[in-house]
Amino acid sequence: MTSPTDPHDPKGGQADSNPEAWHRTPNGDVDISIAYSNPPTDRLMALYADWAEHYDADLMDAYGYMAPADAVAAMAAMADQGIIARDARILDAGCGTGQAGALLAAAGFTHVDGADLSAEMRDVAARLGVYRQLFELDMTAPYELDSGRDSGRGDMVCGAPDTAAYDAVICVGVFGYGPPHVDHLPLIMDAARPGAPVLVTVNGLGWQKMGWDETLMPVLQDAGITLARQTRIRHMVKEGIHAELLELRRG
Repeated sequence: MTSPTDPHDPKGGQADSNPEAWHRTPNGDVDISIAYSNPPTDRLMALYADWAEHYDADLMDAYGYMAPADAVAAMAAMADQGIIARDARILDAGCGTGQAGALLAAAGFTHVDGADLSAEMRDVAARLGVYRQLFELDMTAPYELDSGRDSGRGDMVCGAPDTAAYDAVICVGVFGYGPPHVDHLPLIMDAARPGAPVLVTVNGLGWQKMGWDETLMPVLQDAGITLARQTRIRHMVKEGIHAELLELRRG
């Protein structure tokens, strides 16, 4: 797995910018500070409902959001090494507007499902045509493999939902400030078959503020999860913010 460096982060990830002080997205109509204030889930979902249509342009163009690219590159490296297959069943957990899913498809992965709590985000993701299934997922609640999962008003569902555990899970841009929080991390492991790789990015500033250095390993140990690798990757390069990429396995 590669460890990309952030050319905008000469202090090794100690960013000068403070996203908690941001108040508006570049087009001025969404209060982005909500996402960095550990809000209740319903308030966070209201933010993403308002932001869904401009989310990609704001994050990628204005802030230089590179976490999806680096996380997918790590997944592709696993495929190159024979750890997973290009036709492996992959869950893009917290898929949002589908940035990671589109990159997985471009990297040759042929069976990718997406899940997100925001219906508005899933609607945008569905337009990409890269997901076999799209369904609702609350990452603060136990993961359940059932056949009644919401598919985002039926978008992109091919036949009956496939409820088998996944060969790999990728989760980009979900963890950091919360919700969800570090203690919710074990829940997504239930989506993966035993021993399957689960790649999770954590916002670097959220990591510091929410005390992940102190809390991560006790949470993983209590849940029987192994931290196979931790790699620093890019997050928002125009703001000098890095992310931590965790490779997790259980069973």
